[in-house]
This record gives sequence, C-alpha cells and structure tokens, in this order.
Amino acid sequence: MDKEELQKIITKLESENLEKDAYFGIFMYGGDSDESYIKANKQGLELFAANLLKASNEVNELLSSNEEEVYDLDFDWIDENSETIIQYIEPTLESGPTNNSETYQETWKDKIQKMGCIAVLVLVLASIIIGLATIIKWII
Repeated sequence: MDKEELQKIITKLESENLEKDAYFGIFMYGGDSDESYIKANKQGLELFAANLLKASNEVNELLSSNEEEVYDLDFDWIDENSETIIQYIEPTLESGPTNNSETYQETWKDKIQKMGCIAVLVLVLASIIIGLATIIKWII
C-alpha cells in the first residue's frame, strides 16, 4: 500500500471512532507475559489499528534518519488498569520472525543419557515383572 492509501484508511478509522467511546487493554490471564489477551470494543480495536498504520506509514522516514528512532505511541484512551502497555514501536529492516536463541545440537553425551534412562526403565520394569512372578509362585 502506498502512503496515500494508508493515510485515507487512518483518517477514516480516526474520524469514525471517538477516543471517549474506545475501550482497549492488554491483560495477562496467567503468570507470564506470553499468557496475555486484548480486551477491547470495536472502537478501541479500530483506533489501535489506526495507530499501528500510522507507525507503518512513518517507518521509512524513521529508518532513513541517522539517529536511532522509535515511533512513540500516545494512547490516552487505553485502560489505565491494563497490565501491558506498549510505549513505542522500534522499526527494523529485519524480515520474518526473530529468533535470538540458537538451535540446540544434540551431543553424544545427550544420546548416552537418553539410552541410560531407557535402560534403567527397562531394568525397573523387568524387576517388577520378575518380582510379581516370584510372589505368585510362592502363593500358588
């Protein structure tokens, strides 16, 4: 989408949705930040989307400047009890999902540990079966 198309959408979303009618919040339902949800009405979702579109409209200008720039978000209409607040957007040239963790390569020690655990389990199962068979022989 070009800048003009995005600006038309932003203007339309902002003109049809008043901040006083908007409700938007990000809350956690579990004990960690990956257990979060958005609670919002239609107006809140559309205003949030409009702000994200504004940021996407300004990404190229922010990236072309020499300074490390961020797009500050001004959400006075977001629920003040929201547990997660997004302060700014940091534009990047990266594409695709970011994965900072390295992929783990299984070593020979890991393989031996697996085989050792399996051997112990087989030994325990065999001991249980032999023990039960012996108890049954004594009873009979």
